[in-house]
Amino acid sequence: MPALAPPPPDATAPLPHADRAMTALLIVQVVTLFIAIPLSGQHPALHVVLDAGHLVFAAVSVAVLAHNRMTQGILLAALALLAVGPIVGEHAMGIGATPMHAVIALTAFVFNAMVTALIARHAFGPGRVTAHRLRGAVLVYLNVASLFAIAYALIDAHAPGGIVMADGHVFAAGPGERTAALTYFSLTTITTSGYGDIVPVHPLARSLANLESVFGHLFPATLLARLVAQHLAHSDGSDGKGDAGA
Repeated sequence: MPALAPPPPDATAPLPHADRAMTALLIVQVVTLFIAIPLSGQHPALHVVLDAGHLVFAAVSVAVLAHNRMTQGILLAALALLAVGPIVGEHAMGIGATPMHAVIALTAFVFNAMVTALIARHAFGPGRVTAHRLRGAVLVYLNVASLFAIAYALIDAHAPGGIVMADGHVFAAGPGERTAALTYFSLTTITTSGYGDIVPVHPLARSLANLESVFGHLFPATLLARLVAQHLAHSDGSDGKGDAGA
């Protein structure tokens, strides 16, 4: 009797080492958002730490999470543009700083959106829900905050005064300070802390802030809570089928 051919690989099967990558990426993102970005805004010399964090995050994402060649190619192309775009654009192509900044910001948004989608696909995909995948869900939450911070930066660049300080002081002047301020604003919005020291004035900025706060409410209460429940069911030895249709 002829031997049966092995079944084709399942495209939806969890990637090797992807679970552990969730934890590693979460650590890098926490350091980036809560340490590197604020400090580099006050001390430009520390921007190298921020760049290193971005590089490690991108490398792990491309190497571990992106198993499709087209996806890898797009991510690598975006990473290359983020790395050399400002130099090539301003010196070789004669593109001004403002248009080039917009291109870089859009590229960063696309790159982070694709990485966030890859992380979410693994964290909420089929299979046993591990502690690593729970951390991946938290990572999705933080990545969304980063995406909104980039969106706020684009609005502020094209509509100066669209996001202002409540006390009337000039909004962060330097690029590093602006990134730190908008990241802080995004994190306080998604967590609905709402300290009120930074205020969206532009209608689109207000709409995005509302959308981010709605996401900040619903994500932990629905998707993250469901994942935690599945993790507890699996930890108790259940197969999780009872809540599969919830």
